[in-house]
Amino acid sequence: MENKAHALAAGTFVLVVAALLLGLATWLSRDKQVGDVYELSTSDAVTGLSEQAAVRFRGITVGKVTHIGFDPLNKGHVLLRINVDKGLPLTRSAYGTLGYQGVTGLAFVQLDNDGDSDVTLTTNEDEPTRIPLRPGLLSKFADQGSFILEQVQQVSERVSELLSPANQQAIIGSVKAIGDSATQLGAASERIQGILEAQLGPQRTDIPAFIGDARATMSTLQTTVAELNTTAKAATQTAQSLTQMAQGIAAPGGMLEHLSDTSKALADSARAINETVLPNAARAADSAARTADAATRAAQGLDRAVDTFNDNPQSLLFGPGNPSPGPGEPGFVAPQPAAKD
Repeated sequence: MENKAHALAAGTFVLVVAALLLGLATWLSRDKQVGDVYELSTSDAVTGLSEQAAVRFRGITVGKVTHIGFDPLNKGHVLLRINVDKGLPLTRSAYGTLGYQGVTGLAFVQLDNDGDSDVTLTTNEDEPTRIPLRPGLLSKFADQGSFILEQVQQVSERVSELLSPANQQAIIGSVKAIGDSATQLGAASERIQGILEAQLGPQRTDIPAFIGDARATMSTLQTTVAELNTTAKAATQTAQSLTQMAQGIAAPGGMLEHLSDTSKALADSARAINETVLPNAARAADSAARTADAATRAAQGLDRAVDTFNDNPQSLLFGPGNPSPGPGEPGFVAPQPAAKD
């Protein structure tokens, strides 16, 4: 009886300890979090995601994944159920993505708001509100992977074609031609600079000054012509006055009829004319002759300048050139007589 009592006691002790351990394990493994429940549905794969995976809101852990299964409302979609802290500031514009932890490949759910709505999102455990699960970076990369590889292959082929031996020779030739052109352009620029310095330097004709002198000459010529016109008008008026005087003398009852009475006045008038009018007229005639001579010389000089410019327009830039040497000067060559038939 005593052995049976010890066995019963030992068995009871084992059963009690086993029940305690089972209860402790159940208590430790039970979900103690009381929060809001949401669901996420997606048609993409959720590789690396498992139950009890973390749920983060803008990088902060706010809950965990409680269930992963297929969506009964959308055939072929994966349904995730998450439990997050109460009061989490989720709005109707909230969405979720899958993130991955370093090189381990373990996934977690990342929640965020895109800012399109400020209305707070509400939910309940019986009918959890659904949040869209958008493709993550890896999903986008996987979707575009084939296209990216195709583009890389095309670029590789074009680079290989561009670097073919024939194209390499063509590129080398083009670079060499560009270098030769640059050298020739530099030499041409130096020659042009030398020509400009030689022809437009301080030792050559000052073109602006030459143009100013030409304008001054034209102005003087115009003034001389105007003076000649004035002199001609004065001479015409004098001739008209003399004609009118002659007509008055020859008219009936004129000066001829009273010649005896006015002979002394005529003599005095003649003497006054000889002393005043004639010398002034002579001086006016001399001045008019000199003015006409100066105008003629100015016109001839202007004609020669125009002829020189018409025969040699580049003389404005390069100068009139050196004249042919005359007799007695170095380099003079006497003209040869014409050959006789």
